[in-house]
Amino acid sequence: MYRLGARSGSLSRSAATIALRNGFQTNKPHQCRQLSELYFKSIEADGSKKPQPGPKPQPAPHLTSIPAVKVSNRSSQPEKPSESHSYKHSQIDDQKEAETYIHELHTQQWGKDETWLRFNSLSWQSRKCLRSIDFNRTLSLLRGSDNSSKRTYGAPTSQTLARMMNVHDTAISAGVAADRYTYQEMIAINAALMDFDKARSWLSEMLKKGVKPSIMPYRTLLKGYSKVPAEIDNARQLWQDIKSRAASGQIILGKADENTDGTAIDVKTYTCILGAECKAGYFTQALGILDEMTAAGITPDIAVRNVILNGVAGHKGLDAALEEADMMKESGLALDGYTYNILVNCAISEGRIDDIKRLLAEAAEKGFMPSVKVVQMLPLDPIETVDVMAKSGALDTIRIYNTLIRASMKHNRFTQALQLVAHLRKHHVRPNIVTYGLLLDALNKAGRLDQAKKMFSDILEKGTVKPDLHIFSTMIDACGRNGDIDDMFVLKSQMASHNMHSEEVIYNSILSALSRQKKVDLQMVMKVVDELVKCKPPIRPTVRTFNPVIAAFASKSRTDGLSSSELQFLKTWYARISDKYYVVKDTYLYGLAMEAFANSKHLEDAMLVYGEMMRHSETDGSVLWTFTGSSKLVEILMQLSIEQQQFDNVMKLWRDWNTLRTHVSESIVKLVLYACDQGGLFNVAQDIVVSLLTPSNTSPAGSKNTSSGVVHGTEFNPKAVGEGALALYIGMAIKHDMVDSIVPTMDMWRISVLTPNEPVSAKAPSLADVRMQLSNAGSGRRLSVDTVRNIVQLLLQNNSVSKNKVEAAGDITDQVLAFVDKHFPEAVPV
Repeated sequence: MYRLGARSGSLSRSAATIALRNGFQTNKPHQCRQLSELYFKSIEADGSKKPQPGPKPQPAPHLTSIPAVKVSNRSSQPEKPSESHSYKHSQIDDQKEAETYIHELHTQQWGKDETWLRFNSLSWQSRKCLRSIDFNRTLSLLRGSDNSSKRTYGAPTSQTLARMMNVHDTAISAGVAADRYTYQEMIAINAALMDFDKARSWLSEMLKKGVKPSIMPYRTLLKGYSKVPAEIDNARQLWQDIKSRAASGQIILGKADENTDGTAIDVKTYTCILGAECKAGYFTQALGILDEMTAAGITPDIAVRNVILNGVAGHKGLDAALEEADMMKESGLALDGYTYNILVNCAISEGRIDDIKRLLAEAAEKGFMPSVKVVQMLPLDPIETVDVMAKSGALDTIRIYNTLIRASMKHNRFTQALQLVAHLRKHHVRPNIVTYGLLLDALNKAGRLDQAKKMFSDILEKGTVKPDLHIFSTMIDACGRNGDIDDMFVLKSQMASHNMHSEEVIYNSILSALSRQKKVDLQMVMKVVDELVKCKPPIRPTVRTFNPVIAAFASKSRTDGLSSSELQFLKTWYARISDKYYVVKDTYLYGLAMEAFANSKHLEDAMLVYGEMMRHSETDGSVLWTFTGSSKLVEILMQLSIEQQQFDNVMKLWRDWNTLRTHVSESIVKLVLYACDQGGLFNVAQDIVVSLLTPSNTSPAGSKNTSSGVVHGTEFNPKAVGEGALALYIGMAIKHDMVDSIVPTMDMWRISVLTPNEPVSAKAPSLADVRMQLSNAGSGRRLSVDTVRNIVQLLLQNNSVSKNKVEAAGDITDQVLAFVDKHFPEAVPV
């Protein structure tokens, strides 16, 4: 492992490194590449040492031989310095940790989740060793600034912003000042989330602190404005600011290219303001900007004209768009595929069939195929579309078929996709590997396994095309979905004969199939996992790999339970999700892991998973969907906690359940009341019952916010207190000598099903009137004879202390029977 020059337990600070930490600037065009290049330059300047390759990867040990690791309790919040820090790691260990992080940060392409987990695993002392360039590279990877990250992980979310703010705050706490790259990333993420006020405030802060910006943050913010027509005034104001600062040399405009000499505003920035004007429908102003471009020596290319064409099509319709396209041709520009997408889409929106056919034919003649998104909206029969576009012969016919088949698949029109295949065969069009892949996928999703197998056999026997990974993965998935486990493994074994290695998608399909079996074979699941971790080249599993594995253990735990070896495997595999593979857990994984541990009576592990999920929910609320979607899981955890006399767990679950404003079932209420009874918390139980039975506008003061915090957030929900919960509460009242609350609680229970805005007063009408009201409410209360008999027996048995208690019990018994006789006469015991 290379060194950054450790001296006295800290990183050396050469002139190059100090310059980087204080905001070393360069004019490279791409953020990720800039940071990596600067990093390597700093290493070379710091003793002329180039980074050495890391240690050779060691073969993965057998998973079942790894000792169980407890679930990590690391918080997702930034680690703060503490005066009582025990220095578990020495300064040298912290330095090594930082060196490893820095080296891998700049030499590997991490995803968003892996970047976050790796950064979050650093100790505070290690984070203090990071430089400005390292924090900026981390921000760039978290945002996913490259196009491949956007395709893989999707657009940035509020969670992305929370993570980036965490990194930024950590940098400030470590004494690392923000430079223009830092501000650039923060402006970009806020603009992507359409929080333009916040993005503008970051820009203002950068200028206020004297950091000279490049054109990039201005262009990013301007591009964000261009997507929202209502922001046109802000876009214009920003545009004037850009021109003013560019003229006075207050903006770094970038390096020279074919359209600019590096001292003027570039074509990309002009395109952004053009897009804003055209999106809002101000074409006169757009023409003025075009004149400015020409005067600046920039010739508008096809991309610029397409921006204008898109605005014309949206505001003025197809005829005006066609005129604009003709002017583009007259100016010497060749229309491209995006141009035809705009025109065809506009013709579709206006329902002009003839123009659609003409534009499709023209596009095909020039070798362009509309996008799948446009093809999906075509009001033409797919066969007719083939006929229209295949006439010229300029466009490969099989490409037309493939696009139409893919569009049919997007709409789950599998029959239509099969009809297209029949049509191409009828006209002797030779399918390619893409066609076969699409067709097998259609047969798989249509549940036609036999046809898919026959087609796959024909591919192998006739050698028409060479099967690729997609073909094999589709067939393996098809066999797995239909429960054909034997053929699934046969297909996997055939891959080697075609010089193919199993990849993540193959293992995902196999593990999913094994987890869906009625009787899960955990030994087979563990064998597949063991094979996966030993693969050469290594395969990095994703959450789609982990979910079916945990699901298999959860399924087995519901019926047969888990053995000690299976539990150790589960603990190890769960711990490695974040600690080794840097995969962020999702809602299904948390739910399945909790269920597997709880069903196996491992309460400690189940609650550790629960605690990790709740901490994760502070930055990503979606991880709670499975947990809050049904009360089943919280009931399992509460029941297990009661069995193991961990009543604090029950109260914690109840507090969280209330905080989440989740539906409360009677089963949960009964478990909570029982935990209160065992823990000697009758007052808390009383507050819970009162809160559930009393509308907020009529509840007694303080009844919904006790000092214990357990009842805080409990909302009016009378259906959660059924006959069983009421009987349990009355039994607790008798046990804890609170018999005076029995009759008032029963009356509250009786009238609580009425509309909250119409509570029954003390001067209630007759029993018949009340019953009529309850009937009209649609959920009248009913008491059974057995419940009343049990209450009376408990009251009469609670007389072992003194004569006064006997008399009191007799009085309360008479009151209860009188109440039942008046309101529930059918429940009076004989």
